[in-house]
Amino acid sequence: MKQVKKVWRYIRKYKKLLTISIVCMLVVQSLGLLAPLIVRSILDDQLVGITRPWYETTSTDGVYYDGNYYTQDETSPNQLTIVIVNGNYLVIEGSIESGNQQYIATNDQEGTLSITTFDGSVVTYQATKLTGNEVSAFYTPFYEPVIILLILLFARYVLHIIFLFVQRISTAYITMNVVRDARLDAVKALQRMPMTYFEQEPAGKVANRIITDVNGMINLFSTLMNLLFNATLSVIFAYIGMFYLDSSLALMTFLIFPVIYVWLKFFIRHLNQIAQKVSESASMITAKLNEIINGVNILQIFNYQEQTEKEFEIISNEYRREQLKEQKLHLTIGWNLIRLLGFLVTAFIIGYFGFQSLTVSTYIMTAGTIYAYNDYLSRLIEPVSILFREFGNLQMALVRTDRIFSIIDAEQEDDSFEVIPRFEGHIEFDNVWFSYKKGHPVLLGINLEIQKGTMVGIVGHTGSGKSTMMSLLLRFYDFKEGDMGKILVDGVDITTYSKRTFRSHIGMILQDPMIYQGTIASNIKFGTDASDDEVLRVLKEIGGGPMVEKLPNGIHQEVYRGGGNLSLGEKQLISFARAVIHNPSILIMDEATANIDTETESLIQIALNKVKEGRTTIVIAHRLSTIKHANKIVVLENGVKIEEGTHDQLLSDDKKYAAIYRSQIKMIHENS
Repeated sequence: MKQVKKVWRYIRKYKKLLTISIVCMLVVQSLGLLAPLIVRSILDDQLVGITRPWYETTSTDGVYYDGNYYTQDETSPNQLTIVIVNGNYLVIEGSIESGNQQYIATNDQEGTLSITTFDGSVVTYQATKLTGNEVSAFYTPFYEPVIILLILLFARYVLHIIFLFVQRISTAYITMNVVRDARLDAVKALQRMPMTYFEQEPAGKVANRIITDVNGMINLFSTLMNLLFNATLSVIFAYIGMFYLDSSLALMTFLIFPVIYVWLKFFIRHLNQIAQKVSESASMITAKLNEIINGVNILQIFNYQEQTEKEFEIISNEYRREQLKEQKLHLTIGWNLIRLLGFLVTAFIIGYFGFQSLTVSTYIMTAGTIYAYNDYLSRLIEPVSILFREFGNLQMALVRTDRIFSIIDAEQEDDSFEVIPRFEGHIEFDNVWFSYKKGHPVLLGINLEIQKGTMVGIVGHTGSGKSTMMSLLLRFYDFKEGDMGKILVDGVDITTYSKRTFRSHIGMILQDPMIYQGTIASNIKFGTDASDDEVLRVLKEIGGGPMVEKLPNGIHQEVYRGGGNLSLGEKQLISFARAVIHNPSILIMDEATANIDTETESLIQIALNKVKEGRTTIVIAHRLSTIKHANKIVVLENGVKIEEGTHDQLLSDDKKYAAIYRSQIKMIHENS
C-alpha cells in the first residue's frame, strides 16, 4: 500500500514512541485475557465452591458442623454434600447424583431433595437446611482466596488503565508530531511549486488539503494500529482463552471467517466509492467558503447574497447526500449487522453449553464458564467490529492521505541556492515565443534588449503580453515543448541558475501589494537582516516619511493581515520599500502605480529617480506619466512588439503609444 509507505516516512522518526505504544497494547491485551479467568475462578471455584464434597476430618482447622469438623482438602469415608436450590443451602450426607434438582420442604429445617438424572430416573435424598451462621462457616475457607482474586482483579483493572493511558498518550504524541511535520513539509512544497499548479487548484481547496486532509495521515496510522496490532492481538488472546475453556467450540468459530470475508469485501467496495465523493465534496465546500469570505465586499455591494446562498446550498446538499449514503451503508450492512452478530453469539454460547448439560451426563454447566467464554467471544467479535468501523476510516484516510501527498510529493522547482556575483542587469529577450496552452501563443517572437542600469517602460492593453514577459523573466514559468527562444541576463541564459539563486538579484512590486500580519518594519525587512535605520532610510527615500511620522509607533506600528489598517497608497509604499531594501540589480514594477493617488505617485516617481541608478528597472505601466522619462518604452499588442523608443520619439511617430497617451491626457482634463 503506497500510502502506508509515505506515512511511514514520518512515523519512523518516532520509533521509540511507537515501540512503547505496541508494548503497552500487548500488555493491555494480556490483561484482557486474565480478567475472564479471574472472574470465572471467583464464580465457579469460590462462590460455588461450597458445593464440592466436604469430608470429615480430625483437624480442628476444618469447618465445624453438627459436632464434627469438615474440609475439602482431604478425603474420608464420612462425606457431606451441600446443594444450593432456589436460594436454599441444603446438607446431604454422602454423595449425590447429577441432574435436575427439586427441593420439597417437610418443615423449616428438613425436607426432600429429588434429582432427575440424565437417564430419566429419579433419586431422593433427605436434606437439612443450613442456617445463616452455618452457611457463613462453610464459606470461611473461601474468604481469603476471594479477597486475593478481587485484589488481583482490581490490580488488573488499574494496570489496564495505566498501560492504556500510556499507549494512547504515546500514540497521540506520534500523531500530533506527524501532522506538524506533514503540514510543514506541505507548506515548504507549496513555496517551491510552479505557478501552473496554483492556476489549476483553487486556493481554498489547497488550504483544505493542508488543514483537513492531513488528518488522513492520523486516521491511517490509528487505523493500522487498530487493525494490525489491536485487532490481531485481540483475536490471538481470545482464541487462547477459548481453546483453554472449550477447544471444540473454538474450532467451530473458524467457520464464520469466510462469511465475514465476503461480507467485508462487499462492504469495502461500496464504501470506497462513497469515501472519494465525500472527501471531494468537503473540499468543494472549503473552496466555496474561501471564495465567499475573500469576496464578501463584492457580494454585499452587488446584493448577490441570495444567489451565493443558493450556490452554497447546492454544494452543501451534495456533501450531505454523500454523507447520508455512507451512514446508510453502515446502518444496513455495517454497525447493525455487527450488533446482531454479537447478540447471536451470546445466544449461541448459552445454547451450546445448555445443550451440553442436557445431553452429556458428565458435563456440568457453570456460570463462570459461560461468562468467560462469552467474554472471549465478544473479544473475537470486537475485531470484526473494528474491521467494519476502521475500514470506513481507512478508505477515507487513504483518500485524504493521497490528497495531502499530492502537495508534499508534487513536482517542485529547484530550491538549491548558491552565492553568485551581483548581476550588472543587461537583459535580452531573444525571439521569445511562449504559450500557456499549447497551440495558443501569447508572445510571438519578442526581441528586446535592455541595457544595464536603464529604465524601460512596457505598455499595452490587457492581454497584450506585458505580465507574461515579466513572469518569464522572473521564471514563474519556463519554456516548454512548443515554445521558442531564450532570455539572457548579462549574456547568460537565466535557466542556467536555480530559480532561488536567480531571483535573489531581482525585486518586484505588484499592483496589489501583499501585507502580512506584523509591523511595518517586519513587512519591509521580509527575510533580510536590515536594521531599523535602513528601513527608515528607504522609506524616506521613496516618500514614506510622512506616513511613518503620523504613526504612534513609527515603523514598529502593528499592521493587520492584508494591511486592513493601511491605505492602498501606504501598502504600496511598504511593498516598494520591501523590494528596494533587498538591493536588487533588476527591479520590476507591475502596474505598481495603478491604484495609488497622484500625490503618492509623484513621491514614488521621485524615489524611482533615486533608486534606479545602478540597477535595471522595468516598469509595466498603466499610467504613462510614470514612464515618461524612461530610457526606452516598448509597446505590445496581442503578444507582438509593435513600437519601441523614448516618450518623445513615440509621440512623434504618432502611432499606438501616441493614441494611448492622448486618450489619458484627455481623461485627466475631463476629470479635472
